[in-house]
Amino acid sequence: MSDAQTRRQQQAQQRRNQLIDAALELFSQRGIEATRVSDIAQAAGVAQGLLYHYFPSKDALLAAIIERHGPLPLLAELLAAPPPDQPTRETLLLLANRFYALFQERRPLVRLILREIIWQPEMLRMGMLVREQALGMLARYLQSRVAAGELRPHDSLVVGQLFASNVIVVGIAALPPELYLTGAVDTLLRGILASPENAEAHGASAQTGG
Repeated sequence: MSDAQTRRQQQAQQRRNQLIDAALELFSQRGIEATRVSDIAQAAGVAQGLLYHYFPSKDALLAAIIERHGPLPLLAELLAAPPPDQPTRETLLLLANRFYALFQERRPLVRLILREIIWQPEMLRMGMLVREQALGMLARYLQSRVAAGELRPHDSLVVGQLFASNVIVVGIAALPPELYLTGAVDTLLRGILASPENAEAHGASAQTGG
């Protein structure tokens, strides 16, 4: 591939991201239905025809927003290959705190989801798909810790949902993460740790702030 082709691809990706970010800001402020394609093009400083070159519809833009700003890439990165001897508590606390930070950094996406998920069937469909994929990643990680002997057999989808629900609520409400996220992780782990000794150790750790 020539340098000129590489530059064109980079410019196209930058323009695509520019359109996605402009759409996210307008969707979160006005709502999807109230935002016209021409508004997005104007905000991004491009011709409306160019926008259609990248995205044939607002639904296509919405899908691109979820792909670019949603949680799946970060979750996949954090669960890709945690050290085999890293305790589950450490991994879950890392996940919880990174996603808490993500909620604070990406407030426009949070506003968009909260505003539209009840009224927009496509937003609901995408949200459920992201949920399914995220819970699948969490469940596979938790099952790997069962196989390693740290956790006892359990319904990993249910535990993953409980974990995710706590992180979402704490993140949206911007509650103190050092209190609520640590407490949520320790409470979940007491129910699924493989041995009473581990449970007691986690209980002592939570009480001492370790």
